[in-house]
Amino acid sequence: MPTDKTASTQDRLVAHRRQALGAFGALGALAIAACGGGGSSSGTMISASSVATLSGLSVSSGSLSPSFAASTTSYTLSVLNTVSSLTLTPTATDSGATIKVAGSTVSSGSTSASLSLSVGSNTVSVVVTAADGSTTATYTVIVTRATSSTSADATLSSLALSAGTLSPSFASGTTQYTVSELNTVTSITVTANTTVSGATITVNDTSATSGTASDAVALAVGSNTLSIVVTAADGSTTATYTLTVTRATAAAGSCTLTATETDGPYPLYAILTNSILTRKDITEGKTGVPLTLTLTLQDLSNGCTPISGAGIYIWHCDKDGVYSGYATNTNAGSTSTTFLRGVQVTDSNGQVTFTTIYPGWYAGRITHIHAQIYLNDNLVAGSAVATTQLAFPVATTAVVYGSSLYTKGQNTSVTSFSADNVFSDGTSTELVAISGDTTNGYAATMTIAIA
Repeated sequence: MPTDKTASTQDRLVAHRRQALGAFGALGALAIAACGGGGSSSGTMISASSVATLSGLSVSSGSLSPSFAASTTSYTLSVLNTVSSLTLTPTATDSGATIKVAGSTVSSGSTSASLSLSVGSNTVSVVVTAADGSTTATYTVIVTRATSSTSADATLSSLALSAGTLSPSFASGTTQYTVSELNTVTSITVTANTTVSGATITVNDTSATSGTASDAVALAVGSNTLSIVVTAADGSTTATYTLTVTRATAAAGSCTLTATETDGPYPLYAILTNSILTRKDITEGKTGVPLTLTLTLQDLSNGCTPISGAGIYIWHCDKDGVYSGYATNTNAGSTSTTFLRGVQVTDSNGQVTFTTIYPGWYAGRITHIHAQIYLNDNLVAGSAVATTQLAFPVATTAVVYGSSLYTKGQNTSVTSFSADNVFSDGTSTELVAISGDTTNGYAATMTIAIA
C-alpha cells in the first residue's frame, strides 16, 4: 500500500496536469476567436461606404469649366443656340453609390435622359448618395445656351400705297419719297415688307405687320408726313422711310355741301369772343385718348376753293360726357370752366388743327363734336354762317370706349347712327376720316363745304 507521502505526491501531479490542460484550452479558445471561428456572435462587422463622390462627369456638348475633379462640385458650361438639349454621363467613385441627374436615377457610367435647355441659364444638379444611404454630395452644372443670332438689317424690300405713286420709285436704300394724291383721297394705307424676317414696322407710330396694309392714315389737304420706322431683329438698329404726301385742293364743283345740324344745348356763346378760346390745344388738362382734328373749309359756290381767315369754333364733352361752362345735372361743377372748346382761324389752305381728346358720350346721343363757321373771324353770337356736327366711325368709338381711360364703357343709350336724333338722316358729309390707336392717339380729318 502506498504511504501517505506517496499519495501526496500523486495528488500534486494530478493538480498540475489539470492546470496545464485548462491553460491549453484557454489558448485554443483565444486562437479560434481570433480566426473568426466558433459560434460566438461577438466578431467584428464590416460597415457600408460613405464615399459620395464622382470619379468622372462628361457632357454631350461643350466642355465643363473648370475641368472635372472629384472634389470640385460647381461647373459652368456654354453651348450654342442650336443646342436645345443635353445629356450627362456621371461615374461614381464607389460602386455602391447611387446617382440622380435632374431628379432622375442614372446608373454609374450611363448617359442620363435628354435635358431640355432654355435660352439663357439652366441649372442641372447631379446628386450622389453613398452606399451608407445617408451621405450625399451635389455637383451643379450651370448651362448657358446662347441667344439666336439676330440681324441688324432694318431695311424694306418693298413699299406700296393704296393710292398714289412713290417718287422716286422704291429702292431699299432710298428713304425719302414724295406722293401726290387727288383731293378725293382722304386717307391711304401703306404696305411695307421688311427685308429680313424678325424686323418690326410702325407707320406714324402705329404698329404694322410686314406685308400687310397698315391702318388708314388720314390726309389733310396739303402736305402730310408719313414716317415708316423699321426696327431690326436686334431690337436697336432702325431706319426711317419718310413719305411727304400732298393732297390736292378740291377741283371746281367736286365738293358736297356739309349738312346743317343743331348747335345743341351747350354752345356757351357768352365766351365766344374771349381771347382764351383762340387756341389749338383745347384740352385744359382733360384726360382721354389724344385726338388731332384737322378741318378744311371750302366754298361750294366758288368752285370748292379753300376759305381762309374764317373762324371755326368747336366744342364737345369730355370722356365722361361732361360739357364745360354749365351746371346742369350732367355737367355739375363745370360752370367756370372752358375745357374742350376752342377757336382757330383757317389758313391759306382753308385748314385749322385742334389738339383735343376723343369725345365721350352722354345719354341720348352718339359720339360727336360741334362745329360752327364764322366768316372773316367775326365771332359774334348769331353770326355763324354754318353749324354742323362731326360723327365718328362706330368701330373706332367702340375701341376707344373699351380702353381703361373711358370708365363709362360703351354707349348703351344710342348704339347706331340710325338711332341718334341728329345723325339718323345720314352722315355722308359729316363722318370724319380717322387713323391711329388708343396708345398713340388718333388723327381725324374732315372737309366742311359751305355755300
